[in-house]
Amino acid sequence: MALTGVKGLQRWCQIQLEGYPGVEITNMTKSWRNGLAFCALIHRYRPDLIDFNSLKASDVLSNNQLAFDVADRELGVAPLLDAEDMVALAVPDRLSICTYVSQYYNVFNGLKPLGGMGGISVNMNDTKNANNAPKSTSSTALISNSEPAKSRASARPSLPSEPPGKRL
Repeated sequence: MALTGVKGLQRWCQIQLEGYPGVEITNMTKSWRNGLAFCALIHRYRPDLIDFNSLKASDVLSNNQLAFDVADRELGVAPLLDAEDMVALAVPDRLSICTYVSQYYNVFNGLKPLGGMGGISVNMNDTKNANNAPKSTSSTALISNSEPAKSRASARPSLPSEPPGKRL
């Protein structure tokens, strides 16, 4: 069975962020509010960009601002959300979160950031091995800052059940 759209995006996030302290994706609103999930998602693929272990869940403004700034500057993901809104809103806008996170999905799967959730599909039969990118910071970065986005696509982790270049 494959999940698509918002459910597929949420499941992809759960797989990618499993094991990150303070990050539990149970929905596409409140689970993202403190900014840790955005930072963890960037850290999963680009541990050289964010020191995840230095973040505090209580620092909602700084966590979100860091994630939005890094995603914009380093990944080409335009900020669709505002860090101040994440602080002010008890429940962030679901559509805005989904649209923004889908840009991360696209970038980390070698696509252009914009494009929405139309191509998101997660095979539920093979999620046990889906978590294959490193989570810890190390001296060896997953990909280098100096490589252009196109050449980085081949270095990005992909699900074992998918041939290289295929989307989830």
